[in-house]
Amino acid sequence: MQLFRPPWIWLARFRQRRGYGIHSPFAFDFVRGVVLESWPYYAYATLARLHPWWVRALHLRPLACCRLLFRLANYAHPATVRLVAASPEERAYILAAVPSAREVETPAADLVFLGSGHMADADDIVPQMPPHGLLIVEGICHDRHATAVWHALQNHPQTGITFDLYTYGIIFFDRSRHKQHYIINF
Repeated sequence: MQLFRPPWIWLARFRQRRGYGIHSPFAFDFVRGVVLESWPYYAYATLARLHPWWVRALHLRPLACCRLLFRLANYAHPATVRLVAASPEERAYILAAVPSAREVETPAADLVFLGSGHMADADDIVPQMPPHGLLIVEGICHDRHATAVWHALQNHPQTGITFDLYTYGIIFFDRSRHKQHYIINF
């Protein structure tokens, strides 16, 4: 996970900040209430100790990304979680959000996190995801291959609404909503 994101990425995604241009009520509420939520959650203070003091003091990317993972897990409230190549901090934040969730090794889980370099595992996971499932993919814009895999995941017939946050890709599998792809400046 990067400590900093290059400023030109933020400038390139300037028009997609704060949910501008989103006309779906579900997607707008998700972006404003989960992705861009700035209020502190109950476990932030405890989990912040996992990061060095300078990361906490400067509010660098790792802290913001881990807090996003916490909010996503809290939103999805999964019964089962599969974490592939998650860092210890990412694992702690996701599991702290839903202490009742059971971590599994099978491809079928309610929430699946794929760490950087493991996007190829998505081919085995996507067909087994439940309709209420949530897939979080890290490193979708890391290189050309990762971007190509991300676009293939977006266009997969079983995926629904997708969110491109540059660092993470978020995929919902609820096909009752119109399939849409959103770019968010996170």
